[in-house]
Amino acid sequence: MPKIVDVEQQRKEILFKCFDLFAEKGYANVTTRQLCQEIGISTGALYHYFSSKKILFEQLVDEISRQDALLLKEVVGNTLEERIRTLGQLLIQHEEHFLKQAIVWINFYQHNDLQEIQVNPIFQQVDDRYQQSMSDLLEIEEPKIARFIWTLINGVLIEQVGNAKISFADQIDLLTQMLIAYFAQNKTAIH
Repeated sequence: MPKIVDVEQQRKEILFKCFDLFAEKGYANVTTRQLCQEIGISTGALYHYFSSKKILFEQLVDEISRQDALLLKEVVGNTLEERIRTLGQLLIQHEEHFLKQAIVWINFYQHNDLQEIQVNPIFQQVDDRYQQSMSDLLEIEEPKIARFIWTLINGVLIEQVGNAKISFADQIDLLTQMLIAYFAQNKTAIH
């Protein structure tokens, strides 16, 4: 009997293995051949799922953003303050994942054309997905505020990549306090 392969599951497994590899070695530092060797598949198998390393990366960040959006939907709380605090706890609990993600993005940005990145529809979609997740989670009416909150979270992550002198948990705690204070003063920013 022929082996039945779940194509979508296989594709996701390849993506997540590549995520760890890109976080460890950097997107630009890994050739397609090395990528195949490291994750244990043939070049032909990789090209069966992804026509290029760049397409693989695009699908990787899209899939990660989908998983993150699902994770962020788990944040619950009756009040805005409770949701902000739960968001902070979730970020701290998944610090390693979000740090890897920051490392992967930093490396990709360093080795690719910024204008091309900015007009890439998949990257725009990913960015919009995080903005929407923040809007939904915190019930924010103003998209620019939701985007700014995700930008602040990314700033904390980038600071950690740069060997921060303050722990991630301490920085997220400060960010949590700042957001609570901001929304206490600006009730019109929320639904």
